[in-house]
Amino acid sequence: MVGMVDYHMHSILSDGQDTYEEMVWTAISKGLDEIGFTDHVCLKPVDWAIRLEDIPVMTEQIFDLKSKYQDQIKIRYGIEVDYFPGREEELKQVIESIPVDYVIGSVHFIGDWNFDTDQSLYGKWSNDKLYEKYFSLVQQAAQSGLFDVIGHLDIIKKFRVYPESNQDKLFEDTIKIIRDYNLVVELNTGGMDRPCAEYTPGPRLLEMCYRYHVPVTLSSDAHRAVQIARHYESAVYLLSQIGYTEIVGFNARNRRMIRL
Repeated sequence: MVGMVDYHMHSILSDGQDTYEEMVWTAISKGLDEIGFTDHVCLKPVDWAIRLEDIPVMTEQIFDLKSKYQDQIKIRYGIEVDYFPGREEELKQVIESIPVDYVIGSVHFIGDWNFDTDQSLYGKWSNDKLYEKYFSLVQQAAQSGLFDVIGHLDIIKKFRVYPESNQDKLFEDTIKIIRDYNLVVELNTGGMDRPCAEYTPGPRLLEMCYRYHVPVTLSSDAHRAVQIARHYESAVYLLSQIGYTEIVGFNARNRRMIRL
């Protein structure tokens, strides 16, 4: 794992099961060069996100560990922020109050429905309509200018929900918007352990990202230390097969390229 990064992981401050330091120990033991913590920040009052009043605790803990382990591993400060249309100014204020290295923008809600955890409304719309709703929100998130990375691009497939007809135009339109607004897509390996048993994005969308010159970074979406860098060997192989030779690293919301 020399040279590798893991830019998406959650601690006990949101919905993870381990402390930051426990995750640092594991990342060092796996030979990672760099990790980024990305606890959930959500404007809705949900039990899986950090409370806004606890953000200073998160900041202090991460900066303490950055200093403590600076000779062993680079630690980046990220957050995973839920996108809500019409609340961009609120989101901007929260993001700008946190000294982050990068921000992952994710869509977990369609209206008030958290499709990522609640399966009750699947079937209310056709799958094609559901994909249209979801990817429209991803497009708006990309156009908002709030984020550096789009998280788990096709997470709508999590529960093995797939479109009824070819949606390549929808996918390509979304990826072109991501390109035009200069965002990065994460190859999130956590999807392999979800019901869909596939990376997010999957190979087809990843190939589209490459075709449209959208840069990628690498992440595990770890919620436990043992999940850090999961499925990385096959993920790196997939990226190389598609044609990627570099992934993106972040520091103070600036990018640098890292050779695969």
